[in-house]
Amino acid sequence: MGLIETGPDALAQTASLGQIIAASSDEPVHILFVHGLRTGDRGASNTFRANLSARLADILAETAPSRTELTHRLDVGPRPRLTYMDEVIWADDAAWAMGPFVDRYEYERKSGGHAIIVDEVNWWPLALPLRCHALLAPEAYLAGADVPNLRLCAAVDSKGRPLNDGIHYPFLSKSDLDQRLAAKPLGGGAPLANGLIKRELVDWGLADAAIALGPMQKYLCKAMDAAFSHAAERDKRHKRPGTFVVVAESLGSFVVFDAYARGHGAVREVLDDTAYLYFFANQLALMELGRLSEGQSPTPTAGDPLSMHGALSAWAGGGRSTRGRGMGLDCKQIIAFSDPADALTFRVPRVKGLTVVNVYDRNEVYLLHLGANPTTAHIGHSANPYVLDLMLKR
Repeated sequence: MGLIETGPDALAQTASLGQIIAASSDEPVHILFVHGLRTGDRGASNTFRANLSARLADILAETAPSRTELTHRLDVGPRPRLTYMDEVIWADDAAWAMGPFVDRYEYERKSGGHAIIVDEVNWWPLALPLRCHALLAPEAYLAGADVPNLRLCAAVDSKGRPLNDGIHYPFLSKSDLDQRLAAKPLGGGAPLANGLIKRELVDWGLADAAIALGPMQKYLCKAMDAAFSHAAERDKRHKRPGTFVVVAESLGSFVVFDAYARGHGAVREVLDDTAYLYFFANQLALMELGRLSEGQSPTPTAGDPLSMHGALSAWAGGGRSTRGRGMGLDCKQIIAFSDPADALTFRVPRVKGLTVVNVYDRNEVYLLHLGANPTTAHIGHSANPYVLDLMLKR
């Protein structure tokens, strides 16, 4: 199986990322790569960037980035006094300082034209301590210890050595970690497959959706605003407006449009001048359940946030973007990839004024069509050759 195009609109009405890059040598192409669920370290864009550079070898001067800017911190305000079960989440400013950040990778063209930039937006530091406090630590006594992710909570590597990488903070002490790793589930534990699914898909995955709908939403929106502002500032410094493209994994698409729905300035400014969105395993339909509309006008304000559908409708008609028309498009586009074996992906519905195409792929081998690895099904789009063929065709 390759890809199945399932509408509601047609792929023939869209532009590929490869076409966008090939046609934009006189201006930078700026890709914002926003990760989704199940992230606890930098590098979410590694596979995507490696395949991007390999497939654009005739355009890029080198397969490696010519310039990198790592750990650009995103200002989301002073440390909050948030608690979980009456326990302070960020106990001191040092913990809060290990906040969200952007890793930037710039690729020069052989032609000497403007660069292709990938901004990897890392918002996971806002979710990691909540997972650690609420789910991962007590899970050791229920379904069993999630060993690698508990180590991330304690900021140690597989051999117990401190990471000291500038992005992880020890939210679990060494003694707490050792206690959890040595613990036996008090009820005898879950069957192996059930325990794995709970730890991987719920404790280390779906929990982020609950986090994004609660008070942390304020800080996630600020992180997106700061990340999009950082992207816009780069083009302003170079005095050359770029073509922006958003590639969002999983919950990342919701986090971006939640910020848009709340009228955050830089997110609105950049997205309104963006015609191209690519979603990998999105949760927009699921998260819309927490953003039901009461007949709002599609005008985002901080006091009256839009539903997800309202935010997409506002984006469809917002801004001054003519970049899609430069590629022969009639309107802005969303191409959403979903593996049917993925437990955490949903279709993007029709949105008036947008070209929306849902594409079904297969990221994992189906065992007798009875099952597949749900983790690979969820995160495998960046390595799927059929997905890459479609995205980067010229």
